[in-house]
Amino acid sequence: MYRIFVSAPGDLERDRETCHDAIAQANETTAMPAKVLLVTVGLRDNDQISGSRAIVSDNVRWSAFFIQIFEDDWGPRDLFRKLFLLAVECRDDATMPMREVVVYLKDAPNEPNPEILAFRKELEDRQDLRVFRYRQADELRGQLADVCNEWARSLIGPGTHSPMATGT
Repeated sequence: MYRIFVSAPGDLERDRETCHDAIAQANETTAMPAKVLLVTVGLRDNDQISGSRAIVSDNVRWSAFFIQIFEDDWGPRDLFRKLFLLAVECRDDATMPMREVVVYLKDAPNEPNPEILAFRKELEDRQDLRVFRYRQADELRGQLADVCNEWARSLIGPGTHSPMATGT
C-alpha cells in the first residue's frame, strides 16, 4: 500500500473527486493486479486542516506521493501551501517515503489578485517538480490517469507487469 496525499484547497471539490477517480482507475488497471494499492489520503474540507494540523502533516510525511491542485486559494492561513512545502521537503529527504510531488494548476484566466497570480507563477516556475495545467476536470482526469499509472508501474518494478496494464 502506498499513500497519495491529495491537496486541493478552496472550492475544488469536483477536482478532488477527479483525483480519487483517476487513482481508483490506476488501481483497477495497473496496481491491484500486481498486488499494489494506491491509497488516497487528504482532507474533505478546509476546516479540517486548522483543527488537525499535526495529524494532517503526519499524513503528508507518511505518503509516497503528493498531488497539489491549485487555482486561487491556499486555504485558511495558507496552511495548504505549508503542506505543499512539507511534501517537497519530505521528497528531498531520503529517509522519508515521499517519491514525487506533482502540481496541477487549474486555469484562472480572469484572476486579478496579484498575490494569487504570484502563487501561480511560483508554482509554474519550479524546476524540481512536474507542473500540469488544465481547464476542466476531464482534462485533469486524463493527466492524472497517466501519472498514477506511471507511479503504479514504478512500484511494481521492472520485469513485473500487471496483465491488465500491458494488455496481455
